Order: sequence, then structure tokens, then C-alpha cells
Amino acid sequence: MNVLRRLRNPVLFNEWKLRMRTNRAPWIILFYLLVLGTMTLLAIFFMTNGGSYYKPGETRELFMMLSIFQLGMIGFLVPGLTAGVISGERERQTLSILLTTNISATRLILGKWLASLSFMMFLVFATIPLYAIVFLYGGVSPLQLIKVFGFYVVTMLVVGSIGVLISTLIKRTGIATVVSYAVVFGVAIGTSVLAEIIRQFIRYQNRMNQVTSPPNSIWPDLLHSINPVFAMLNIFEEGPVQDLSSFTNAQSFWANVDPFWNYCLFYGGLTVVCLLLAIYFIQPVRGRKRKASAGEQ
Repeated sequence: MNVLRRLRNPVLFNEWKLRMRTNRAPWIILFYLLVLGTMTLLAIFFMTNGGSYYKPGETRELFMMLSIFQLGMIGFLVPGLTAGVISGERERQTLSILLTTNISATRLILGKWLASLSFMMFLVFATIPLYAIVFLYGGVSPLQLIKVFGFYVVTMLVVGSIGVLISTLIKRTGIATVVSYAVVFGVAIGTSVLAEIIRQFIRYQNRMNQVTSPPNSIWPDLLHSINPVFAMLNIFEEGPVQDLSSFTNAQSFWANVDPFWNYCLFYGGLTVVCLLLAIYFIQPVRGRKRKASAGEQ
């Protein structure tokens, strides 16, 4: 019982009640599922020309299209959901009140973070029956289906942690939201840009040294493997990420790691770092209050 009491987060439970008891929540879920379901059924109809025969290869393409569409929705919605969790409390002048209660900075950050992501997670996992319609036709393995939804969870966690950190650092919600979108899309685009710069630089060095063999460096593919779009395509064995096992034995550790796990490890670590920084930067608010109260005494 003591363990359960320690794990109980009043901020998280309160946010859940406020978010899920509104009249907008079921309508948003219904509208999202209708749009995604209509898009799925129309795609099946046009791919079969109104017939009854459906090729597994076409199902694979449709599954990829739905997966990338969901990834885009996560990229557009999660920063907006998380960028104002702390700055909004600061604008309403309720952050100082929260920090003077028994709620620790860790519980406050984790509660706001999980509460902001819970609705998006519920929305994504509510689309599993739609994926099942496509999955029944074949062309996609069960492991790929599990990887896709695991990929969604990791992406939501890291994007949400970036939004919470920026919301802690920036006082205005509008500015924090813009910066969150800029950072998220900057990371997504910057990884591939940097990978191609490194690849072209290696090719330039090979031409200068008159080396005819192709570039044998793992770094461009590692950077591509942490790009959200390319990492998603890699689940379906598509995209620019090569087979890492083709590189030299000196890099055998990375060569034996699935690019999917590279993505999970990198962004899992980034999530932890962002949350720890958010907890660290929000704590001095309470520290200053304690010092002020001690000085008054």
C-alpha cells in the first residue's frame, strides 16, 4: 500500500479528469477515427477498382501510408499539447501555488507530461481496429505491427518531453509552442541533412585520395536511423537506411543492432535527459521561496 501511495500522482489524476470529462474528447476521437477509417476504405476501394481482390503488396503500401499519416499527426499535435503545461500554469499564476504544496517537482513534471500524452496515446491506440482491417489482407507481419505502435510510443514520449522542457524554460505559452515545433522538426530534418553532409564529405575525401570503393562509414546510416520518417520506413525495409551488418568489424556493435532499437535507445535517452532538465530548472522556484521565507523569520 505504501508503494502504491508513493506512485500515486495527484497532478496526473486531476489532469485526466479535466481532459476526459469534457464534451470535446469523444467528438475528437470520433472525428479522428472517421477520417482515418474513411481514408482507409477509400484507398482500398480505389486500389481494387471497386473489385474484391486485394494484393498483399498493395496492403503493405496502404499500411505504410497510414503509419506515416499517424506519425505526422503525432508530430503536429504533441508539441501543441505539451508546450503549455508549465508556462500555462505560470501565466495563470498557479505554478508557485503548486510548488508550495507537498507535490514534488518530479511528480509535477511527470504528471503534466503523462497527462498531456495520455489523450494522444488513447487516440493512436484507438486506431488499432482500422489497422487490423488492413492487416487481415496480409502483406504486413505481426512484428512490424508491434514495432509501428512501439515506434509511436517512443516518438510521443520524446516529443512530449521536449515540449515540457521548453515549457519550463520559456514563460510564454505561444513562444514555447513555436520553439517546440521548431526544435522537433529541426531534429527530424537536421538528422538527415547532417547524414547527407557527412556522406558527401566522405565521398569527397575518397575522390581526393583516389579511392574507388564506396564510402564505408556507419555514421550516415546511424543518423538516418534516428530520423522519424526514415526510421518508420525502415520498419518496412524501405528508405535510405542500409544493412548495418555490411560495415567493418570495428563497428560490429552497431552493426548487430537493429536500426529500430537505435531509434528507441537514442530517443529514450533523450527523453530522460529532457525530463531531468525540466525537473532541475523548475526546482529553483521552490528554492527561492524557501530562502525568502527563512529570511523573513
